[in-house]
Amino acid sequence: MKHLSFLCALCLTGLLSGCQPCIPGEPAPYVITFEDAPAASLAVSPYGDNLYDQSFMPYTHALTGLRFGYDFASYEYEGYAYTTWNGIVPSRWNDMETAGYQNQCSVYYKDTLTGKGGHGNSETFALVYIGTDSEISFNDPEKEMVIHSLFVANSSYTALSMLHGDMFCKVFSYQDQDWLKLTFTGHGKDGQVKGTVDCYLADFRTPAGDGIITSWKKVDLSSLGHIHKLTFTMESSDSGPWGMNTPAYFCMDNIIFSEYSLLI
Repeated sequence: MKHLSFLCALCLTGLLSGCQPCIPGEPAPYVITFEDAPAASLAVSPYGDNLYDQSFMPYTHALTGLRFGYDFASYEYEGYAYTTWNGIVPSRWNDMETAGYQNQCSVYYKDTLTGKGGHGNSETFALVYIGTDSEISFNDPEKEMVIHSLFVANSSYTALSMLHGDMFCKVFSYQDQDWLKLTFTGHGKDGQVKGTVDCYLADFRTPAGDGIITSWKKVDLSSLGHIHKLTFTMESSDSGPWGMNTPAYFCMDNIIFSEYSLLI
């Protein structure tokens, strides 16, 4: 009964939002909101202290085996030991005032009524730090599904860097036609690239550009078709010999996916 109620509710939502309705007889799509993330899979502070001490447990969606990549590494250089990470981390922080990497796990969004940072008045979202392990894929090597859509937002670290600049980054402006682009790449189970979708988290390229995104933005990924893995890359107009100066972070929430192409 719960499954049927959820299916009806989601179909109604699809109709009201202009999406294609659910097809009778096909299973309801899955929606990952990250609200079920256990404590061990959440950033424990705006900085994410547990991301540096091997106590963080990467998040996996239990029903489908869709895993969210994360990697921890430790190094020693000239007698100094340090740790680093990259990947996808569920978080509930949304400090929009504190600039810098000490606030790397916050989303640059706060609902005016609830004060929460997730999409749709929810509390939890996923923070993505671009790197070799910032990808989502199925545990089953043969599994492919259609990711219909998801929502993205800027992290506070990235947004405040673009808004005010810092010791590494410039202030973004229409005068300089600045931009920050996020690219989604879908991969099949055999490793082949199925396609890409671009989304701008900051767009000052023309006077009509949106500037810096300050709320959740929906991205349609249905054109990628059935995929086994989704990877992320970012490019910025503020780049140098070593790559982007802009912090390579973004946030995502409410990932909708299913076995069929025409559900949403």
